[in-house]
Amino acid sequence: MFCDCDFSIAVVPRTHNSYRTGSNPVGRTKLYIMDLSKEDGDKRNSLPYPMELGSPAFAPIDVYKEKDIIYNAGKLHAKQEYDRIMEQVEVLKRQAESLEHKMRVSDMMYDINITFKPVHGKIYYVYLDTLKNKRWISMNHPNSWSALGTHHKFIIAVQLMGDSNWCEVEI
Repeated sequence: MFCDCDFSIAVVPRTHNSYRTGSNPVGRTKLYIMDLSKEDGDKRNSLPYPMELGSPAFAPIDVYKEKDIIYNAGKLHAKQEYDRIMEQVEVLKRQAESLEHKMRVSDMMYDINITFKPVHGKIYYVYLDTLKNKRWISMNHPNSWSALGTHHKFIIAVQLMGDSNWCEVEI
């Protein structure tokens, strides 16, 4: 059974002027009683919590649960960013390895005595003369030789690029 009272009890800030104070038996905290008669609709409507029996229900927010949700969302976002950065690191690592290989091939090519002017974009074939222990370059594919000799070994197919670097080509 509900009582039809002229006032309600609420915990409100001490600085508000329109409240009567009462004290609890312990005497450490004060209980503030707010006079909210049914005719005082402005005060009832301005409160952050419901004061009527037919008001929508509300439940206190579990602060720890909300913090946990926010923390986990932040952690998930940080992990996604970390994974994205690690993917970029892998791409950069592969690019660096490719560039390093390209530079080794270019260094090898500039150490070879080339007796003709290479054309950019054309594929050339590098052989090793095992008797003289020297590399040499040819425009002929390894399968196009009728008799290459046993002391000549195919090493690598290369292409002169537009930036004057050499890169390895799969044949």
